[in-house]
Amino acid sequence: MAFWKTNGFLVLPGFFSDDGINRVNQYMDELWEQENRERSNIVIDIFVGTDREKRVNLKNSPQDARFFPFKLNDLYLESDIVRNVVLAPQLVAILRQLLGAAPLVCNTLNFIYGSQQQFHTDSLYMPAPVDLNLAATWIALEDCDDDAGPLQYYPGSHLIPPFRFSHGGINAKADEMEKYAEYMQRAVESRGLRAERFCARKGDMFIWHSQLFHGGSPIQNLQKSRKSLVTHYWRSIDCPKLSQEPVGQGFYWKRSRQPVPQ
Repeated sequence: MAFWKTNGFLVLPGFFSDDGINRVNQYMDELWEQENRERSNIVIDIFVGTDREKRVNLKNSPQDARFFPFKLNDLYLESDIVRNVVLAPQLVAILRQLLGAAPLVCNTLNFIYGSQQQFHTDSLYMPAPVDLNLAATWIALEDCDDDAGPLQYYPGSHLIPPFRFSHGGINAKADEMEKYAEYMQRAVESRGLRAERFCARKGDMFIWHSQLFHGGSPIQNLQKSRKSLVTHYWRSIDCPKLSQEPVGQGFYWKRSRQPVPQ
């Protein structure tokens, strides 16, 4: 807890066994089989980071989309395999300590390649219902090489006061994101913070605070994958009006899938 409060993250090496990780990887591979795709309602962002990027249903995605950066949204809504990993008892116990209450899964993201996402704080896109009570996990589904675009982050950046947009909140306002980026860059420089990378091994887990400034580093070798499972958690007690389903000592938000543009 002392390390968490000072640095805003935890690294837990070898937290998950190969068996659990292999089940997730097998499930992801099977999603691309023609029969499974045709009856799937899963939402996917394809060709991420290119001019072909768009959000579609998996069944409507071209087969070659599998070999470019993509993001599978909310597999926890579809699969016990994913739910049993992101709400594993030993993980829930840690999240209860960090959040001070039972965790509620509000979304999951599955990647095959690095996200290459710019540095950001998660409260921009899914601010916690109460204060800053959000935590996230990144689980390595395979070993990650440095040239595969590993996760990068600024230790201690969670202590930077949140940027306030013109609407008074901390959730992103598109036309003010440049000001947000400038604010955060000045803050990390004034504090002397230095970015670090997490070159994980299969089964390792990284947990971070809602305000940790982090992103995906550039992919240097497009032949290298970086399979991962990302999950965001709110506190169950902060969301009494949401439809919640229990898994062990934790919960998940049983909600609608991500919308697909028509």
